Amino acid sequence: MRWFYIIVAILVFLLMQVALADRIAIGPIAPDFLVLVVAFFALYRGAVLVAIFGFAIGFLADLSNPEFLGLNALTKSILGFTVGKIGSKTVPDNIPFMFVMFMSVTFGHDVVYLLFFHWPHPGSTLAAIFGTALPSSAYTALFGVLIHKLLAMAGTEVAESVGQERQ
Repeated sequence: MRWFYIIVAILVFLLMQVALADRIAIGPIAPDFLVLVVAFFALYRGAVLVAIFGFAIGFLADLSNPEFLGLNALTKSILGFTVGKIGSKTVPDNIPFMFVMFMSVTFGHDVVYLLFFHWPHPGSTLAAIFGTALPSSAYTALFGVLIHKLLAMAGTEVAESVGQERQ
């Protein structure tokens, strides 16, 4: 049954990224729901498995941009592994901490992505980091906190089923 919840969660976040992210964007600033799904699973799972999960989610995202095939897979693998290592420890359940965590995760992901995407043009990389990645990571963190609270109010069946599998 836990795999059912995992598949549903992946499909929901993919659908949100495809159908919702551009509609709720503020100019070039849009939430990254794919980063959030990897971060959510990384909080409850081990680092290696979430790195593989991040690779799969990133590869699906890369299919829409074959020129940079593998870049999302790489960055989401790094994200999954890093947050999986950190998330395996006890994570306090308070809004400021969750906001900072989601913002840091998204910003780190975007910095790595932009370094490769704009290589070898450091000026455009810095402009994208401070002009788009920083506000986008804050916007994504708002959605991360909101989704986290909604999952908590719903009884966190997804989080519990994923957390049980980790033990």
